[in-house]
Amino acid sequence: MSDLLSISPLLVTAFTGMLVMALDLLAGQGRKAFLSWVTVAGFAVAGILAYVLWSGDPVVLQRPFLANVMLLDAHGWFFSEVVLLAGALAALLAADHMPEQGIDGGETYALLSFSVTGAILLMVATDLVTLFLGLEIMSLALYVMAAGKRSSPFSAEAGIKYFLLGGVASAFLLMGMAFLYGATGKLNLVDIARFLANHPEGADPLLVQGAMILLVVAMAFKVAAVPFHFWTPDVYEGAPTPVTAFMAGAVKAAAFAVLARLVLTLARAPAFQGTAFSPADLLLGLAVVSMVVGNLLGIVQTNVKRILAYSSIAHAGYLLLGVWATQASVSETGVQTLNDSVPFYLLAYAVSTVGAFGVLALLGRSGEEDMSLSRIAGLGRRHPVLGVALLVAVLSLAGLPPLGGFMAKFNLFRQVLAADPAGNLPWVILAVVMSVVGLYYYLRIVLYAFFREPEGQPVVAISSAAGSVALAVTVALALFLGIAPAKFLDASRMASQATVLTGSIAASRAGAAPVQTATPPAAAGIQLKPGVQIPVRTFNSKEGRGNLH
Repeated sequence: MSDLLSISPLLVTAFTGMLVMALDLLAGQGRKAFLSWVTVAGFAVAGILAYVLWSGDPVVLQRPFLANVMLLDAHGWFFSEVVLLAGALAALLAADHMPEQGIDGGETYALLSFSVTGAILLMVATDLVTLFLGLEIMSLALYVMAAGKRSSPFSAEAGIKYFLLGGVASAFLLMGMAFLYGATGKLNLVDIARFLANHPEGADPLLVQGAMILLVVAMAFKVAAVPFHFWTPDVYEGAPTPVTAFMAGAVKAAAFAVLARLVLTLARAPAFQGTAFSPADLLLGLAVVSMVVGNLLGIVQTNVKRILAYSSIAHAGYLLLGVWATQASVSETGVQTLNDSVPFYLLAYAVSTVGAFGVLALLGRSGEEDMSLSRIAGLGRRHPVLGVALLVAVLSLAGLPPLGGFMAKFNLFRQVLAADPAGNLPWVILAVVMSVVGLYYYLRIVLYAFFREPEGQPVVAISSAAGSVALAVTVALALFLGIAPAKFLDASRMASQATVLTGSIAASRAGAAPVQTATPPAAAGIQLKPGVQIPVRTFNSKEGRGNLH
């Protein structure tokens, strides 16, 4: 298989952006809703190619300048499909929403295509420079899209805040990469992990630990984890609603995919063994404060977009808990990999949150920006179809059966508890309690939509065939993920098992013998001679609670 064919999903999304730009120029003035369908077609082709090429064994790239900077495997495939799905739905929602907001050009679709390209590159990158390049391609397009409504001060504020705080996150990430390079002299993640495992005396432990802190903080900005969440409510509220839907679904999925790969690939380094600090401690702390702050502050909000923003922060906490509670790899002895439930949770969350923002996008008629609870009052009676779509999306986010959000939360909490029944029980209880607290603001949206009358002029919905298709897809997927999730759970398991970049994968790519991992088996230890074993530490364990085996 040629390398060009192997990376064709990336090429197709980039070509889609350039094609949209050309068609935008040729189409002249007027509505350009047809560009949304062109964008969706491009994403569909990329999704099919990713499924065919990346969903099996890791693709072996031949060219050194490609083989050393990206890995095309089940991890990249699953999360790429999530990003492409969210991007396609956002494009459909933008078809009639953008002209109503005074955004008549086709630049939104081109920027959306380039942002998706950057997100996919970010998720398949194994080289620090390539990873940073993917992050910047994804983010720069988003900064422009967030400020796309030039007549709105709220949109301008959203773009500026997102740009400034996104720049801070990029600076943290770049500094962390510099520390890693300074400690190891390597840019490839597999080479870095191998160096740290085989030559621990050659890397300054403080430099490695500082690098990990900076990398986690940088990605915490992107996933909107507390205390790096300050941008989220204002940006979600001020950006055009289809752009917000894309940010909430696709960007969070891409950021979590990279966070999991970075942390779990490097966490086995001896620099983290026997120290007071570990990446697990940082992830757990971020998870707890995100769950608590996101749900408690969501209660006092009166704007639906801000409620969903704080909901996003709370969901980041649940997901961080899943990243923290690792599990043993089935293919690599002694390796702790991503929890099986996390990719499925991100898929269910992306579908539900895009559905919720999609309903709001179809309420943005004639430049309407007020999405307060009072504005959606009576929606269920005046626009039953939109009311049902909002109900399904909100209840799925709340985690109620028989929707995908319930299956995602149930599976996540069950897997976290299974990782360490005694030690993880308090955190699972906290997550369940916070989920119950979150029910208040979710049901508040339902109350206003179905059981309250508007206080002023009732909001008028946009008539949009493309938007209706997008909402129908989100409703169908939310139901399907809750009722028949088996195949999606299997795909999620494949993605999780491929998260950690191990020595054997690197060796197979280079055609050499597999490199032994530095961490001994976490379950039984390494048998040196009869009756002698080496105790080992699991990634999510702590001193004094049965973590040595």
